[in-house]
Amino acid sequence: MTVLTKKTFDILTNFSSINNSIVIKPGSTIRTLSVNKNIMAVANVDETFDDQISIYDLASLLNGTRFFQQPELVTGTDNYLTITESGNTRKRVRYYYADPDIIVQAPDKELELPSIDVEFDLSSEDLGSLLSAANVYRVPDLCVFGDGSIITICVTDKKNDTSNTFSIEIGKTDKEFCYCFKVENLRVLKHDYHISISKSNVAYFKSGTVRYWIALEP
Repeated sequence: MTVLTKKTFDILTNFSSINNSIVIKPGSTIRTLSVNKNIMAVANVDETFDDQISIYDLASLLNGTRFFQQPELVTGTDNYLTITESGNTRKRVRYYYADPDIIVQAPDKELELPSIDVEFDLSSEDLGSLLSAANVYRVPDLCVFGDGSIITICVTDKKNDTSNTFSIEIGKTDKEFCYCFKVENLRVLKHDYHISISKSNVAYFKSGTVRYWIALEP
């Protein structure tokens, strides 16, 4: 039996935005991989899952836990799990597993960046401002660039020279570089992050026990 904390519920909700299908393996680590395989996320959680859980529609499962104040997942059967109230089994949901072979799954081994060419910290507040600005100005790109002195992050349309742009200076550097993400791929929790970028076009976001690997634009 596994009682879901709010922290784990929030992580699973975030992971459902990356891939709405998931296979949770026994243990205390949750992993997901986007269908396009350009976003991977891993989190260590407080709970320990006793059995493998294969869910095709994770958002539906999570919405079902809202019927309970302290949802408890009961596994042990071959083809479904049961959701009940912790300490009170009067109400229950039976939720059937999916075939794990039809779900895109993250590898068990975490990725190592081929190189670390740029590192910086990004606060939750600045991240929220950037994503909000991208929505306001309807621009698709988030770019990190260094001019040999300052590291700046901006949201813009890199294909449009007259694009509206919102930028934040976040650190210092002695390098010149420019790396860009698609805003739609930044499906991360609103946390403070230490970010490492490799010139091999992949970035690593780390915040406590939650990690993301996100592909950059070529």
